[in-house]
Amino acid sequence: MKVLLVDDHTLVRKGLAQVLQGCVENAEVTEAGSAEEALEILQQTPHDVALVDIRMPGRDGIELLREIRSTWAALPVIILTSYDNGDYVKTALTEGAAGYLLKDASPEDLAQAILVALSGSGNVLSPRAVRNLFEGAAGTDRSDARESAIPDAGLTRREADVLHLLASGASNREISRQLFLSEKTVKAHLAAVFRKLSVSNRTQAAMAAVAMGLGGPPSPVIQRAALIASGQRGA
Repeated sequence: MKVLLVDDHTLVRKGLAQVLQGCVENAEVTEAGSAEEALEILQQTPHDVALVDIRMPGRDGIELLREIRSTWAALPVIILTSYDNGDYVKTALTEGAAGYLLKDASPEDLAQAILVALSGSGNVLSPRAVRNLFEGAAGTDRSDARESAIPDAGLTRREADVLHLLASGASNREISRQLFLSEKTVKAHLAAVFRKLSVSNRTQAAMAAVAMGLGGPPSPVIQRAALIASGQRGA
């Protein structure tokens, strides 16, 4: 597997290259210190995946992402950076990034993100980046946005609660526990949500939730369920 690693900090880049060779089987890492160097490399040699820092001198990671998506559309790009700014995360995902990882991610997280990107099955995001994405997407009145957005999307209240928990990073099992539903029922609700929002994966659904104002504080239903699930079940 040919991995293009783009980072302007030499020591960081060298360290990441060693990590990649240790956690990704048969990884051949090509290093680039700038967006311009990365584009020259891609023009000469096809690669399977690109890991790109977001802030670099000259053309930054977002500009490089746009160029790659325009010229090498099949090449997945994972943003790998120290910056967890919500605007960066939203812009990267909007521009087609296959993932957004922070540099404090574990080697296992990095390897998993690459596998997911190569499969085209979704996006892997660092939890802190997800939280900041939701916080950065705040509207002037989230509760009003929540109430007005749900009828527009055609979501039921239960579907909206499932979507809200998904957007907070909860797994299907965690959603089922907090809402006292079976995992099969959660999957059915998610299938309906995906269909109504015209999305195909959890990341797209989470982005839609943010745009709808469903990334804010939990609804009263979720708050009550979370309180009971945290130890009040037998009360």
